[in-house]
Amino acid sequence: KKIKDAVEFAASVKEVHTLVKSIDVLAKGIGKKIKNADELDTVADKNGTLVAAVFSLMLDIKTKLTKLETGAEKFDGMKAKVAAAKSECEKFIATVKSKNTDLGKDGVTDIHAQEVMDITSKPSGDKGAEALVKLNTEIGKLLTAANELAEETIKDLTTPPTKAATTGQFS
Repeated sequence: KKIKDAVEFAASVKEVHTLVKSIDVLAKGIGKKIKNADELDTVADKNGTLVAAVFSLMLDIKTKLTKLETGAEKFDGMKAKVAAAKSECEKFIATVKSKNTDLGKDGVTDIHAQEVMDITSKPSGDKGAEALVKLNTEIGKLLTAANELAEETIKDLTTPPTKAATTGQFS
């Protein structure tokens, strides 16, 4: 049961990690549209739907982190790590909501969209990217800790006990 719980917890953390990292891929779509030749073409300042998709994804991530937070109580030190990631997720959501004037329209500019989600070109973006950088850091720490937890649990439960030293001599 301990191994199963630890492995399931680590798998759930990995799922959240993957969702957070997928935002990096979505950011590549800023200012782009599909072209007919397996490539993207430029279309400026039409990023409202993309920003909404990232916002929706972050709401899903928050839900998953809330669920993880409950399950993390079984594991020493994990609840604080999940709470740290959830806090950064909530900061991202609050920041995007507070910038609704710039982000709540179809014509979100390329610059504003980058300030939301492009942690490569705008890591200090004041529309969410700064919180996203911190979330990436916290979710990375959480994933490392969850993997270590799973490995240690498996090791602890599969390592045979050592025999107690015996006194006496063999004849």
